[in-house]
Amino acid sequence: MKTNVDDGLTAGHDAMEAAFREAMPWLKTVDAYKPLQGGQAVTSPAVLIEAIEMQPGRKASNGKTPVEVEFAAHCILSVTTSRVELAIRNFAALVIQFVDGNRWGLGDEVARPTELSAYPGMFKPDEKGFESWVVNWKQVFHLGEPETLPDYLPTDVFIGEYPNVGPGHEDDYDKG
Repeated sequence: MKTNVDDGLTAGHDAMEAAFREAMPWLKTVDAYKPLQGGQAVTSPAVLIEAIEMQPGRKASNGKTPVEVEFAAHCILSVTTSRVELAIRNFAALVIQFVDGNRWGLGDEVARPTELSAYPGMFKPDEKGFESWVVNWKQVFHLGEPETLPDYLPTDVFIGEYPNVGPGHEDDYDKG
């Protein structure tokens, strides 16, 4: 599957999701990691892909811009999984094996992953909880001409603390 990465990193992310789904059909969820959506249910086993950091890569002579991206794949299992403390480690090891050398079907537009590692992630032990490990790696994407960003619709968002939160203001914001 050859995908054009000239549209930014979206094609790379989509190619990663497709590759995980094809290689590991037993996964119930493969999606982008969305840290601001707390309290949302995720069906396990799950892999949630996150881009953690980006920086310029080493310049190439092909006219494209190399961008080194650090990725994390959050491997998640329900605490009801038999021997979850061992199963999650094996899950993370499978993900490392899969990521190692994977170019996501994008050929020379993407370099081989480097600096692979895994470590324990979040653990929530209650009855609907989960165990997780995080697999990290760096990978260079060669991007084409910078794209023109679309005109985003203006929308108010709240960054930081909600206004008027405190005693007597409980109903002033949507608690989700």
